[in-house]
Amino acid sequence: MIAALVLASATAPAAAQAPSAALVDQLPVVTAVHSVEAALGGLTRWFGGARWAEVLAGAVSAEAAAAHAAAASLSPDLRVLTASPVPGTESSGFGWRDDPKNQRRKFHKGTDFRADRGTPVFAAGAATVAFAGHKGGYGKCVYLDHGGGVVTRYGHLSAITVRTGDTVPAATLIGKVGATGRATGPHLHFEVRLDGRAVDPNLALEVARLQQVDVAAATVAAAGLSPEASARALDRHDRRNRRTSAVTRPARVGGPERSRALW
Repeated sequence: MIAALVLASATAPAAAQAPSAALVDQLPVVTAVHSVEAALGGLTRWFGGARWAEVLAGAVSAEAAAAHAAAASLSPDLRVLTASPVPGTESSGFGWRDDPKNQRRKFHKGTDFRADRGTPVFAAGAATVAFAGHKGGYGKCVYLDHGGGVVTRYGHLSAITVRTGDTVPAATLIGKVGATGRATGPHLHFEVRLDGRAVDPNLALEVARLQQVDVAAATVAAAGLSPEASARALDRHDRRNRRTSAVTRPARVGGPERSRALW
């Protein structure tokens, strides 16, 4: 469309009228605002008291402003989360479950990924290291502050490769899987927190992905991150939760089923 307008500007008489609103509406959406000058630099001929470049730049700026407004309205904005923290198998999910240590009902504030000791652990997104050290049941752990109230936590590490205050890009090696703290075996305990409140990490990563490609779908999915939805969440790997689920599973052969939870 822009090429056609360039050709028209070279051949149209000086008295021609400025492009109609309908024509401007047909312009492609351009959100890379830095490319506007390059794309419109040659459109400087005056038509009806206005330059094509000014008219087109105005249309492009309006589209860009709308795109930025849509992005700014995302709540919560999780687009910073772009990487998977560890290549492991999920062994325990977010929500209510029987604690593997004492079998009492307890809320699990993260997702556990079973992995071999020493498996690399990566930053889920660009961040500042808010904490790197040993903390209670988390054992050796790293807290990453991604801005906008988004924080991720990585627990039970065997080694930490960053220091408090470091700035790290997404997918940076921050530590290695271990079993330090309150753990029964090597795994990564991964949390996502929004303004200090724990939410389902798997859902948060999915919302982050959708926010990059489908804002409407992301908005629907993000409802599952609300305080009310989070408070009712059930760990889908928990035996009691599976027994009360509508889905029936075959009995384990060779004895009673054992919990796969590692913390």
